[in-house]
Amino acid sequence: MKKRGLKLNLVLFSLILVLLFVSVFITACTGSKTEVEKTHITIAINQWPGFATAFIAQEKGFFKKNNVSVELVFDIADADSAKKYKHRDVEGIFNVFTDSIFNYAEGLMTKVVYITDYSDSGDVIIGKKEFNSLKDLKGKKIGVDGINSFSHLFVLASLEKAGLSENEVQFESVSAQQVLEALDIGRIDAGHTWEPTKSAALAKGYKQLGKAGDIPGIITDVLVFNNDIVKERPEEIKAIVKSMMEAKEFLDKNPEEAIRIMAEKEEMTVEEMALGLKGIHQPSIEEMLLAMAPGGYLYTSGGYISNFYIERGQISMKPDLGKIVTPEFIEQIK
Repeated sequence: MKKRGLKLNLVLFSLILVLLFVSVFITACTGSKTEVEKTHITIAINQWPGFATAFIAQEKGFFKKNNVSVELVFDIADADSAKKYKHRDVEGIFNVFTDSIFNYAEGLMTKVVYITDYSDSGDVIIGKKEFNSLKDLKGKKIGVDGINSFSHLFVLASLEKAGLSENEVQFESVSAQQVLEALDIGRIDAGHTWEPTKSAALAKGYKQLGKAGDIPGIITDVLVFNNDIVKERPEEIKAIVKSMMEAKEFLDKNPEEAIRIMAEKEEMTVEEMALGLKGIHQPSIEEMLLAMAPGGYLYTSGGYISNFYIERGQISMKPDLGKIVTPEFIEQIK
């Protein structure tokens, strides 16, 4: 009886050891998975040359070198990227400063940590062949990339400078990628777009009637993150900003290789990407810090943007730009 009891105890003891081993193994695997997930930061990005340096940071290993794991979630249309950010499917987004202000005013606490570019001839208003200037659009239908969007603001400001008021034209919501098709079928008479649609439209004989550079600062492109990720993981945000700076430096020194990478990842031709880059200005560290300082470029344009939304009843009060514009990561790297 004692021998049988001893054997039973040995079996039970062995079983307990096996269960403990399995438990420790599962815990270790789960812990490893959690650790991987913790170091992974997702950023929405869309088809715009100014944003494409992020793909250089990814492909040339700058993110990895700076000890940060980044997933770039690409969409052709900016509206799709914006939707992902608003739904918190991603933690950061490359977008227009105008959208950052609107998101913040709507309760999506957002911080601008980096300026990718200022648009000059990158954003344009393309019109039918018979038009020679924006003044010719009186009584016509104009496509914008969303009503009450940065696109709408850009076109309105351009028309105002040309002497036209909002009630002298009609607006139609048309994505930048669909402007050429909308022009071809007569749905609109003019529209706001960018590369690659810009080059395709000009090649078909449509005319450029206006550009972002006519109203300096009207379209500023930025990298933003939600407040939570900035607060919880500042070192990784700093690493991302540093990687973006290194990617820009790589573009400056190795334009041919860089543009090939950017074009492939953004589903554009090398020629379209090169033309797109000519239409923007990518600021230096010093220029970014000046723009992000109180009273700087972002504060000036931010006030104009805020007033636009207030006047249209989209937001009730002007957001505190000091809580949106966050130059600290650039300052630390400099």
